[in-house]
Amino acid sequence: MTAFDASQLGSWEQDVASLAGMLVHEVKNPLSTLNISSQLIIEELGSPESAREQRTFRRLEMMQSEIQRIEKIVSSFLQLTRPQKMERDSIEVSRLVEEVISRNREAIELEGVSVLFQPGKVSTVAGDSSLLHQAILNLIINGCSAMPAGGELLVRVIETTYRGFPAVVIEVTDTGVGITEEAIPRIFRPYVSTTEGGTGLGLPTTLRIVRLHGGTIMVESEPEQGSRFSIILPAEGQDK
Repeated sequence: MTAFDASQLGSWEQDVASLAGMLVHEVKNPLSTLNISSQLIIEELGSPESAREQRTFRRLEMMQSEIQRIEKIVSSFLQLTRPQKMERDSIEVSRLVEEVISRNREAIELEGVSVLFQPGKVSTVAGDSSLLHQAILNLIINGCSAMPAGGELLVRVIETTYRGFPAVVIEVTDTGVGITEEAIPRIFRPYVSTTEGGTGLGLPTTLRIVRLHGGTIMVESEPEQGSRFSIILPAEGQDK
């Protein structure tokens, strides 16, 4: 099984952040207008009767779907590049992970994925609970997307030592398609996705959040054997 430590990666945030302002003004607002306009046209058409009207209706629905997809990509990009304001609270990691799973369990299970959570009695970490909530959820979504036919997702919280310092680890293990050794270093770059329909922004956003907390992400994977993503955070009082 291939293992990879994301701390080996350089920082790309400044490169993409320079494009964010232009993207906001030049793309986001016109997209919103197009989305609203297409919805109004669909509502005005009502129930199409003739074959021609039905074709027009289907094309409009496809257009609206693509507009919404682009809006999602733009929003994810802005979230990725926007400067983050961090709170510095003492976080009970097992409780936070349990909350993320609880809020999303129904949606996950509807995709045919069963979730097993193994909490651990670990040290607290210092950081922003809302940002870490997002990072954990991103990894869960990533694991689910790697199992389009369903599977099992194991999430556990453990304490370990990383580079000589006490650390808290959040592991998310799936039974999905896995990732090739060549692809692993690229998955944390924007717009690189190994799953169909992915935006390629979830993992870069997650890595950015984890780095803001002084941590890193480890990846272990093998094609057709699943993957394990581990968020490694310094225990409270150990972050640099």
